[in-house]
Amino acid sequence: MANYKLKVNNKNFEVDVDSDTPLLWVLRDNLGLIGTKYSCGISQCGACTVHLNDEAVRSCGLPVSSIGDAKNHYH
Repeated sequence: MANYKLKVNNKNFEVDVDSDTPLLWVLRDNLGLIGTKYSCGISQCGACTVHLNDEAVRSCGLPVSSIGDAKNHYH
């Protein structure tokens, strides 16, 4: 497990999760932000889309370790 600092909707968060945990599950399970939905689980349907540095990304297949110091704008 590792500690990650995230900025979501202009709020700072710190989570202690495995590096391969998808961003979707960090948002939903660790931060309680359930607006981002799980559907296909293979980054195809778009239900899990969030904005990361003003770019739309599919969060179900994006490991939290890959986002670095990006600002996560959760929508």
